[in-house]
Amino acid sequence: MDLQRKLAEIRRKPEHVRLRYTYAAVAISMFFILLLWIFSLSGSIKKTTIQKQNVFEGLDNQKKSLQDATTDVKKSLDSLSSNLQNATPETTPTDEKSAPNDTQLTPPANKPTSDVNATLPDKPLPSYTPGQPPLPQQ
Repeated sequence: MDLQRKLAEIRRKPEHVRLRYTYAAVAISMFFILLLWIFSLSGSIKKTTIQKQNVFEGLDNQKKSLQDATTDVKKSLDSLSSNLQNATPETTPTDEKSAPNDTQLTPPANKPTSDVNATLPDKPLPSYTPGQPPLPQQ
């Protein structure tokens, strides 16, 4: 059967028959297009599912490491607070003799708190100009 003869035969038929051939050709074409689309869609769904599983595994790993870090921080804070409690003495005095008075907390009025003149040199420092060799140390 020759394709040219079949097309010529269809052209000679009435219009309602030609429309049936057209609808049949469109239905067969759409069937194959939908079949291809379904196969590609199922493949992309599988790929997406695998990617989601990988993402969730990564998130689970991050969650576990974050939980480990928080437990480590809590342990270190607990040990730090217990060390601070053991290191600091009791601040509540038990009797009046052990309580500090105001004269012990303030320095004496006749003695300066810092001697500014003690840090200054007795003689002036030698000057240095760029291009000269370095000055000898004394």
